[in-house]
Amino acid sequence: MLKPRKKLKKQELKEDKLVLTYYKAREFVEKNKKILSYILTGVIIIVAGIIIYRNNVKAENERAEALLSKIIGYYDNGDYKTAIDGIPQRNIQGLKYIVENYGGTDAGEIATYYLASAYFMLGDYDNALKYFKKYDGNDKLLFSASLAGIASIYEIKGEYKKAGEYFEKAAQRFRENILVPEYLYNAARNYKLAGEKEKALRLYERIKKDYPNFAKIRDVEIYIASLKD
Repeated sequence: MLKPRKKLKKQELKEDKLVLTYYKAREFVEKNKKILSYILTGVIIIVAGIIIYRNNVKAENERAEALLSKIIGYYDNGDYKTAIDGIPQRNIQGLKYIVENYGGTDAGEIATYYLASAYFMLGDYDNALKYFKKYDGNDKLLFSASLAGIASIYEIKGEYKKAGEYFEKAAQRFRENILVPEYLYNAARNYKLAGEKEKALRLYERIKKDYPNFAKIRDVEIYIASLKD
């Protein structure tokens, strides 16, 4: 008489399933060796490409930093033309060269801001506007300052509504910036000049509420009263 089949324990069932899964996986690998090899090769190439790219970016940034360190002193001393053009005969490259050749690096982005600022200080507002708009770095302070630079140029050009919008953007970009109330004040002034009285009043009231110690708070209160009349 046949003995009844022994009931498998849970652990044995798990082991059986594991063995079955292993053999199925092994069979799949054997059948698809060539495809899997291509996939693995592709992954290796992509990873290697990422590593090479990162190393290249790092090296480019270091070169840009070295060039920037040589020219920034001219900007700080108010020699803006030399800061822009450099002194090629002494192997000192200017901000424009750094931006054109290393613009995608962190140091290149910093150079972009300083290049725009140098043009602004020389009264070349078209080039200043071009490079302020080109700034796309990660530094919130410089990004905010670039937006304020754009706003200042629009104000000089008499485009007050645009100036107001960009000053407001500058305030919103970096809320911890100590210049926020100044940017809001400038935005309100330009909205007022553009005939956008409601926008101007909104910003003046915000300054009064959020920045009661602002240096121009008395002027703010006067403008609020005049806009409500």
